[in-house]
Formats: sequence, C-alpha cells, structure tokens
Amino acid sequence: MRGLEVLRPGLMSLVVDRGRFGFGDLGITQAGAADRYSAALANRLLRNVPEAPVLEIAQGGAELLAHVETEIALTGAEAELRIGGIPRALWRTHRVREGERIEIGMVRSGLRLYLAVAGGFEAPRWLGSASVSLRDRLGRPLEKGDRLLCRDLESLPHPRALPPRLIPDWRRPLTLRVLPGAQADHFPAESLQRFYSESYRLVSGDRMGCRLAGPAVEHHLEILSEPIAYGAVQIPRDGQPIVLLNERQTIGGYPKMGAVLPMDCWRLAQAAPGTEICFETIGLEEARRATMEMERFLGDRTEILLRKEIVIENQVLQIDETE
Repeated sequence: MRGLEVLRPGLMSLVVDRGRFGFGDLGITQAGAADRYSAALANRLLRNVPEAPVLEIAQGGAELLAHVETEIALTGAEAELRIGGIPRALWRTHRVREGERIEIGMVRSGLRLYLAVAGGFEAPRWLGSASVSLRDRLGRPLEKGDRLLCRDLESLPHPRALPPRLIPDWRRPLTLRVLPGAQADHFPAESLQRFYSESYRLVSGDRMGCRLAGPAVEHHLEILSEPIAYGAVQIPRDGQPIVLLNERQTIGGYPKMGAVLPMDCWRLAQAAPGTEICFETIGLEEARRATMEMERFLGDRTEILLRKEIVIENQVLQIDETE
C-alpha cells in the first residue's frame, strides 16, 4: 500500500482540511486546521488544491516512513525536520524517496505543525470534509502502524520556498482583534475598559478553545443558549475569558464580548500556555477588509509570490512563470 507509515504519531496527529461547514444545526462543529494559515501555505508550496487534506501534528515528536516517492512541505510551529537523517528547513518543499524516514522534532515555539504531500493525502470524508473531529467522533488521531495514503510523484518539480517575510514569528506578543457583538453593550463600562486595557495569560487550550486568566470581567448578564461563532469570546460567571475555536460546542449560554478575527484565532492556536495576550477592538468594515485581504492572500496572491521566489540549491531565483 503506497503512502506514509506512522512510526511515531507524536502527542496527537490529525488529518485536517479547511473544515466542515453548514451542520451546526445538527450539533456538528466545523473542525479543520487550527492554524489555517500554515496549513494553506503547506498546500500552496506543493501547488495542491486548497481543500487537500494535510496532517496536523500537535507539539511535534512524529516520525513517518515513506513507502512512496513524493514531495512534502512542513509548516507551522518551529521544530527540527530530518528526511533520511539529513536536517531540512520548514516552509519549503523537499523530495522524499521511498524508504526514507521523515522525523519531526518537538516544537521550540508555536504549538502545531502541518505536513502536506504532493497531491494531498487520500482520506475518507464525512459530510464533505476529511477533517477529524474528536468532539463529533468523526475519525480518530493517528496511531503507530497507520498508513497515510498518497500518490507517487509523477515528475520532480523545482524546490519551492516561502519568502522569509511571510513566515510567522510565534514569539512576538499576541494581540487579538475583537469585533464587538450584540451583547458587548450590556457589559459594565468598567468591565469593557478593563478587558481591552489589561493583559491576560493563556492558562490552557485545545482544539475546542483557550482559557485565559487575568482581571475578571464582571457582569450580571443572563442569556438563553444560542449558536456560537468561531472566535467567540465567552465570559463565564468567574469573569475569565474563553476564546472558542474549531471544535467548540455549537450552542452556549454564556454572554459574549464579540468574536476574535479568524486570522488572529489561527495565531492563538499556536500559543503555548503562559503566553501573554491582549485584546483590542476593531470595527465592522475594518474587520471585513482584513478578512477579505487574508482570503485573497491565501487563495491567489500566495501562489503568485511563490512563483516569483523559487529556491534551487540554496539560491533564490527571481522568475516569472505564466502557467
């Protein structure tokens, strides 16, 4: 059977894609890559279709054996990558020969890595997506001995690398932009001022969401359970914010400050416990513009940029492909 054999799965490795949408009324959450930026660029490096499944590896520590000749790209958190025992860089493509091992070290900064193969992994789909959803019991984490199916490389393309300016720095301070929601005006003015002026510390997080600790956001709001958006900032009774992510529950009854912008949620998904986090408010038009610009970047401009900077034998060549 052609593909990659799992020798060590790491802490938790999941097959993911862009996610599963349109089933919230059935109680099924979106799932998908927690850091869509890194996952999308892994596919872009390999010229895969945007929806191609990739492997999300939490905290690294994975090892795979190639039973196929292919090309890979590893993006996301900072970690060591070895192919056939030779150190390789992240955020660029690498040829993998049959019989070689892909070794991924533990993360040094960031939290999640994304491994893509040429053509994408062949994975079962549920409700239009290949994303594993632990909350909905759709699929499971990888285990030792599992096989990730993929196709043989038909031709050997030029190596491709992402320009350094587009590689995230996971160590820089994290400020999350919040689009205020309908309930924000019902919080006391002092609570709003404290929320946006003080800093919080990330206590714990998973694919469902992140719990923060800091100055309590006091309120006396009581609401009926309602649908929950991606990035929603819930304020439970203890006043400590919770930012909800990919595998969040689909309804909830805690009042909400608003929602963190999607691209800031992707950065939050890479934050380790102890990270200091600040919030700032953003207007509707500015939020819409920032989101549309990121979508265009991931869907179109990224491919143009990659075509103009191709790394061959450690030299960056400026070219202009028209294919």
